[in-house]
Amino acid sequence: MGEHTREIQIAGRDRWYRGYISVDGVWNVNDTTTRIQVTAALDDKYAAEYGTHYDVLVNGTVYRSYDVLLNNYGNWATRSSVTFTVDVSRGASAWSCPVQVHVYGKTYNNYYGSAGGDAWATVYASIPQRGYSQPRPPKNCKLQRVSDTCQKITWDHDYTGMDGAYPWAGVYVDRRTDDGSWVNIADVSWDIENYTDNSTKAGHKYEYRLRAHGPGGSSTHASVGTTYTTPSAPSRVEAVKAGATEVTLRVYGAAPYANAWGVQRSADGGSTWVTVSVTSEGEDPAWLDLHDKSAPAGTVVYRVQAKRGSLASAWVKSNSVTTITPPLAPKVTGLRSVYPRHDNTTYYVQWEPNHPDGSAQSAAQVEFTQPDGTVKTTDIKTSATRSAFVPKVNGTWKVRVRTKGLHADWGAWSGYSAFLVADYPSCWVASPATDGVLIDSVPMTVKVSASDDTGIANATLTLSEVGGATIATSDVTSLKPVEIGSYTTVKNGIDYLLTLTVTGGSGLSKTATRRFKTHWAEPATPVVTVTYGDDLTCHVKVENGVSAYSVEETALLGPMALEEDAGEIAMLGTITCDGNELVLGDASKCVGFVVERVLEEGGHVLASSLLDAQETIDRVPPLNADFRYRATGTATNGTSSYTEVKANLHAECMALNFGQDASTLLKMALDAEYSTSAARSFNSYHFADGGENYGLPQSYALDESDLATSASCLLERDGHDLFRKIMRTQWQGWWRGLAGERAFGAMTFNESMKSAGLWSASAKVEHDVFEEPSNG
Repeated sequence: MGEHTREIQIAGRDRWYRGYISVDGVWNVNDTTTRIQVTAALDDKYAAEYGTHYDVLVNGTVYRSYDVLLNNYGNWATRSSVTFTVDVSRGASAWSCPVQVHVYGKTYNNYYGSAGGDAWATVYASIPQRGYSQPRPPKNCKLQRVSDTCQKITWDHDYTGMDGAYPWAGVYVDRRTDDGSWVNIADVSWDIENYTDNSTKAGHKYEYRLRAHGPGGSSTHASVGTTYTTPSAPSRVEAVKAGATEVTLRVYGAAPYANAWGVQRSADGGSTWVTVSVTSEGEDPAWLDLHDKSAPAGTVVYRVQAKRGSLASAWVKSNSVTTITPPLAPKVTGLRSVYPRHDNTTYYVQWEPNHPDGSAQSAAQVEFTQPDGTVKTTDIKTSATRSAFVPKVNGTWKVRVRTKGLHADWGAWSGYSAFLVADYPSCWVASPATDGVLIDSVPMTVKVSASDDTGIANATLTLSEVGGATIATSDVTSLKPVEIGSYTTVKNGIDYLLTLTVTGGSGLSKTATRRFKTHWAEPATPVVTVTYGDDLTCHVKVENGVSAYSVEETALLGPMALEEDAGEIAMLGTITCDGNELVLGDASKCVGFVVERVLEEGGHVLASSLLDAQETIDRVPPLNADFRYRATGTATNGTSSYTEVKANLHAECMALNFGQDASTLLKMALDAEYSTSAARSFNSYHFADGGENYGLPQSYALDESDLATSASCLLERDGHDLFRKIMRTQWQGWWRGLAGERAFGAMTFNESMKSAGLWSASAKVEHDVFEEPSNG
């Protein structure tokens, strides 16, 4: 849209004229020029035969100028107009270019110029910032090594101002370390011509490049150069004697950018050093070999440094080596003190060469002296450090070794190393004489036999379940019969293994085994009866089971039991043959009984010496949970049998028991509630992890825990009186919950009156290791 000037009135009459200006288009000709298309006009209304003039200006400069004679007897109409283009400059920043029209009266062709003054109208064309080309790169780039940790870079600029085509905004500094990837390390301002890198380290190669950047993009890279810091010292230098006058220096951890090596040699233990020339060849990626081919006689030591131009690492000292001398006596290894005699089994003697000149073993001799004095020497013509032998002859053997290196002479013999060759002992279990025999009583008498030319040093007899743990061990070095096993350790109907281990005077050992199975007549199975008391106790009565066999019509009665797991009927007592008949003998009776309560967490002996038809009282059995009672009866001959019965004491209340035998009982029935809390001890530590875990600690459990149970109920008068007595006299007791829970420990008590004749009572028990009450 264009703009009109104000309307100019002619001579105070209804005669008018005005100017008009507009920018029709703006476009860029190139990076520095923008073209504007301008339209200007002069309009008139009811005006005739009056002289006027208008000028068209762009950025203050008149580009068009016209005289116009008004000649219009009607409404507004364009009397004169012009459209043209003007090129304007693009600068360092965008700007608004003014475009104007100026109109005023002027006598033209003898027609009077109108009065009424002049008028202006202005519009603006938006001229964009000039365009830019790709910047030119820095020039005259230079790199100066200041130190291992400081490198200085300088350059000259090659830019224009923002009104030119090649302005800079800054310079990127890139670095590459050890031929790796390029990394940008700095972006410096356009007006700076140097940069100092203070982040380098010794033992590296560094390359630098520069690149200018600006509104026209980024320039090409300009190489600055390459520098090296002081080479790293070798990690280790190993000196190895390679010949009569040659020492090889094996340099480990060689600096990758070292281009020379400083090598010095000392013949006086490091007091003085002389520089030597070396050659390098046969390098391995893991090391570098330097060769001193003119090593002097005697013991020498070297030191090596990595070099790069004038830069040199610290010296690294080698081990010392000695010029060619005969070897010292080797160290014999790998020998046992005794070997079993064999005609075709090969054993080995080993040794460690002792070559002070550092040369490798080139040959060895191994000398064996047999028990009869026969000497046999084995020649080794390689670097092998072991030799085979077959111990065919019993007795004491001797062996010694000597080696050869680069020197023409053999080294010293080692001292003699002696060893014994002997036969294994001979041993066997004489009784039981065969495997698989049945043993009908324990302890059993075992006879053993053994012999050895070097004497019996030790003999041990062990009894174990087949595939199981050892039950008993006995010393039978005297080879006398020994009794082993008892009814408390040996089970009936189980396979057992006797193992005889004999060690001869030579130190060699031999074993012999004998396998047997136990089978003896067990006493009659006990009968267990469990009754439940109102005082939340269990009464366990034990009686002898049926011990005699009898026949009622077609039924056989007697000491028999169904083994559900095996699906078999076990018949106790004795079974013998009388001609063609089987004769059943009565089972013996038990003379004493042991009664145990069996829970998942383990068992507890309630009574250990009950007689027939006696009972024991369990005062703290679990409530409302399945458990078992086991009764084990023992006959006069030491054999035993047992039975188990299931039990479940139903209760509708909790129980608190007190006293040494837990005979004081408080039932917690009315509105009874309880809760248990547990806490495990631990240590927490805060580690310096750089915020990786947001400052949170790490915790570690300790082998400690605390449990507590709080129980409460309502008590009537009788319960209240008992609870008050307990509060005065007790500090420790047992608590039993409604689902088999049990706890023992110190207690604290609390009671308050709820209403007339009704009290609220609570007890808190701190769980201790569970202790059973006295039951005697």
